[in-house]
Amino acid sequence: MTQEEIDSDNVEYERLAAIHNAARRRWLTPTIQLTPWLPSDRDALVPYLNMPEIYSYISGPPFPYLPSDADAWIRGRPYEMTKNGTPLSHCIRDMAKGGKPIGSVYVSADSDDNLEGDGVGYWLSPEYHGQGIMTKALKLMLQEVSIKEVGKRKITGHAHVGNWASRRTMEKAGFVNYPELETITIKDGKEIPTWTLRLILTEEDLNQREVVEEAAPLPSLVQ
Repeated sequence: MTQEEIDSDNVEYERLAAIHNAARRRWLTPTIQLTPWLPSDRDALVPYLNMPEIYSYISGPPFPYLPSDADAWIRGRPYEMTKNGTPLSHCIRDMAKGGKPIGSVYVSADSDDNLEGDGVGYWLSPEYHGQGIMTKALKLMLQEVSIKEVGKRKITGHAHVGNWASRRTMEKAGFVNYPELETITIKDGKEIPTWTLRLILTEEDLNQREVVEEAAPLPSLVQ
């Protein structure tokens, strides 16, 4: 790659990063917010993805997860946005703790014809489990990004067999498990049986689907 090509790539990255980082913030609770992932989140991301409670149940990241892995992943986020500039991966932050990252949620912008490569993904710090945060984050991202903005009507999700918490999160968002589509995920050289769930929406379903409202933040957290 020539220096001119490198400079051009850097300019394009900076353009996309500016759009990505300025994306709208959404409130899940009076203290929990959905925002873009930022370069400054690297040091928070690394310990989470080395936690067995998180790493064991997600398919993609390497282990051990290194700062260089976090840098590469975060740098790639501006290349995964909708045509309108909405990030497909959002950080879940506790704004009462200075915007501390506590989780992540991802939705796909793939065509409805590409259900094999489609997917949703998420994880949440164990200390925040059992509060409905992940379910609302997934529902809101599906509603505002996948359904309204991208126009998707068919969405796929996966969970390792036995990971009932993840499966129930998707089921609460309207996904249905398809036993005949159970597949195998290769992780650390091992074969892991994996459920395949799908959310398939008709126009009637859309009219009857619960509307997820954003929360009003605590006045002290509004800048």
